[in-house]
Amino acid sequence: MSSTLDVILEKVNILDVVSKYVNLKKRGRDFVGLCPFHSEKTPSFTVSVEKQIFYCFGCHEGGNVVNFIMKYENMDFKEAMESIAQEYGIPITKEKGRRSTSLDALGKLADYYHYSLKEAKHVMEYLAQRGIDSATVDEFKLGYSDKEKTGLKVFVKKLGVSSDLLLSTGILRMKNGEFYDMFIGRLVIPIFDVNRRVIGFGGRTLEKEGLPKYINSPESSIFSKGTTLFGIDKTRKYITEANEAIVVEGYFDFISLYRVGIKNIVATLGTSVTEAQLQKLRTYTENITLMLDGDEAGIKSSLRLINLMSQLDINGSMVVLPEGEDPDSFARKHGYEAVKRVVETKKPIMDYYFDYVMADNRLDNLEKRNIFLKSVLPHVEEIKDTIKKRLYMKRLSELTGIEEYLFWDRIKGGMGREKKIEEVSYNIIEKKIIGALLERPRMIRVFKEKGVIEHIAREEVKEVLTVLFNSFEKTGNVEVSSFISNFVREDLRNLIINSIFDAKGYEGGELDKILTDYLRHVEKKSVMEKAKMLTKRLMEAEKEKDEKLIVQLLEEKRRILAFMKAKP
Repeated sequence: MSSTLDVILEKVNILDVVSKYVNLKKRGRDFVGLCPFHSEKTPSFTVSVEKQIFYCFGCHEGGNVVNFIMKYENMDFKEAMESIAQEYGIPITKEKGRRSTSLDALGKLADYYHYSLKEAKHVMEYLAQRGIDSATVDEFKLGYSDKEKTGLKVFVKKLGVSSDLLLSTGILRMKNGEFYDMFIGRLVIPIFDVNRRVIGFGGRTLEKEGLPKYINSPESSIFSKGTTLFGIDKTRKYITEANEAIVVEGYFDFISLYRVGIKNIVATLGTSVTEAQLQKLRTYTENITLMLDGDEAGIKSSLRLINLMSQLDINGSMVVLPEGEDPDSFARKHGYEAVKRVVETKKPIMDYYFDYVMADNRLDNLEKRNIFLKSVLPHVEEIKDTIKKRLYMKRLSELTGIEEYLFWDRIKGGMGREKKIEEVSYNIIEKKIIGALLERPRMIRVFKEKGVIEHIAREEVKEVLTVLFNSFEKTGNVEVSSFISNFVREDLRNLIINSIFDAKGYEGGELDKILTDYLRHVEKKSVMEKAKMLTKRLMEAEKEKDEKLIVQLLEEKRRILAFMKAKP
């Protein structure tokens, strides 16, 4: 397995992998973006191509490309390696883990459904009526679960996928000794992750009165409805380019908009937008526009996200379609230009909420103003951006005639409550030494021979330096991304990565000075400890009245003091 890791770290560029998940921009020698692992407004997530590592200065997550996939995709180390190896065509000699084999099974199941759809003329006719041609069927790999149970039996036998594995997905089940699947008789829509791997399915009934209209794959370690974004595998590039994501609710809303040329979109899986989905989108853009149905339910669904968007510091907007329309029907009827014009009418979600509440309260008396304020003021208070908050406070004052300072008095003491992530309190100099040695590996042997490790106060730093010295002794060099893999403990990996990025901020001469100054510090410390020991021995010799030893110790202490005085 270690050989597979070596090949991955050698062949796979961390920038290529992370760019699929995070919108990165070049800054000096590195690339930066908003961290996908915690909420932040100012980018603190950094990728070093030179060192092939990532690190977030906000939440302290860091590591190599394998560590990134582990964290983002919620995989263990082996699963993350297998996932990257599969994506980049790197052979794996070991037996595949359960997650990988499950993904393989889901991929083959998608092939089966897709083949079945091509054989089902009535389903193809239904899709044609919805404006979906065969090219779109292929592009989205749409499928159909045939009602004939024997078809699935033949499929299992033909492709050699074990029945146990298919049953473990939760999609295929047994009843009266026969296979059947939960999507039977339904149009099946595969759901892909950013690496274009099938992780689940959505199924739509083809019966007019069929309920529920849509169902999704069961929750599993691979698939979670609340965190998945349909279509992100196709559109993340367009979202980054446009610096905006348009969010719709359903599969066909997405497909119809995508077909007419609106590409910077994603869809939830027929459910309300969740915090986890917004967090994922926020790694690509801070500008998120909701395009939901034009009915009352669609508007209310969007407005429920006001506080969440404020807390995540997202620039949230809304597009309200004409009543009776949804994105699917509107795109099919009116096409790209009409959709584009509607998108241009978007308003900040807070403005929509103001208008929505004012529609029932014209603010022409004190009672209605009071109702209005009770509805909107709590949402304004949640806004993190001080300037934006001040603008809405000013608008509230203009609408209600109440002095603006009274609103500020109400929330006084409530601002600046954001939780600050605790900084790891490693000795600053010791941390710098790790990064400086990795930048100047020729100094590693000198540090080892000088016994520096004995003078390190922090046990964590000692542990890192011990591994560093041993690694250098074996190979005569240290590859950073490979070196990091020696550490199972996350806090040690993060210490190393933080040290590396800290060292990158210094010029070459400054790094050399840090190392030589620290060696002098250790040398002085060692001499001072020796001087203290001599003083203690002198006191004991004086008690014993051992004149010969006293003279010897005084001479030794004189030499030490002269040495200390001579040193800068």
